[in-house]
Amino acid sequence: MKRTRWLPVILMLGILPGTLLAETTRDTLSEFNKPLYEKQGGKFSLGLRSTYSLFSDGDTRSFGGGAGGHFRIQIIDRVNTEWYGDVLISNIKNKAHRTDFHIGWSVMFYLIDPKGFNRKFTPYIVTGHCFDETVIKINGVNGQQKSRFSSAIQAGLGCHYNVTPKFDISLCTQYMLHLGKELDAEETPEGNMQVVLHKNAGWEGHLLVSLSVNYKFLQIWKPRK
Repeated sequence: MKRTRWLPVILMLGILPGTLLAETTRDTLSEFNKPLYEKQGGKFSLGLRSTYSLFSDGDTRSFGGGAGGHFRIQIIDRVNTEWYGDVLISNIKNKAHRTDFHIGWSVMFYLIDPKGFNRKFTPYIVTGHCFDETVIKINGVNGQQKSRFSSAIQAGLGCHYNVTPKFDISLCTQYMLHLGKELDAEETPEGNMQVVLHKNAGWEGHLLVSLSVNYKFLQIWKPRK
């Protein structure tokens, strides 16, 4: 069961090298017969995402998941941006739960020319920033609850599967590092749980795996030819 949680990450790392090699070979073979593709700058798309997270505290029961949405604004052919919001809920030792609200943005750089997204696969690297509201509550009607606001940075790898040039399914794996005070649920020697906000700044992170569907709706500006 534990291995299956890492399956999306293993698949991502396995797919990217083969995709790059196949697409590079295809480019070489078709170098003298390249069609003209529509410029992608100014494209606007909407998407829905399902996200899964694993915190770096080593407790596999901290595995959580959630959902959200985003929109994309493409700057040029090789650079896209994503503006997102999502909510993740994580179980803590079956005694408490954590809720994370993310609002942020990312920049995607395509490792190969997307060719108007007529390719089936378009791999990319991604980095970005978000604002995060974290709430931890001990299970039960009168369970202790605390919250904290922080910001975070994230970076990782992703790949679009282009069903059509306007519609894609995307898989992205990122590591998100929270910047600010640590908020934890800690177990006492008696076996009870308590929520603790540490005064010192911490470096708390979690691995995020997102699966999304996206559709390009309109052209915000006309790109230069």
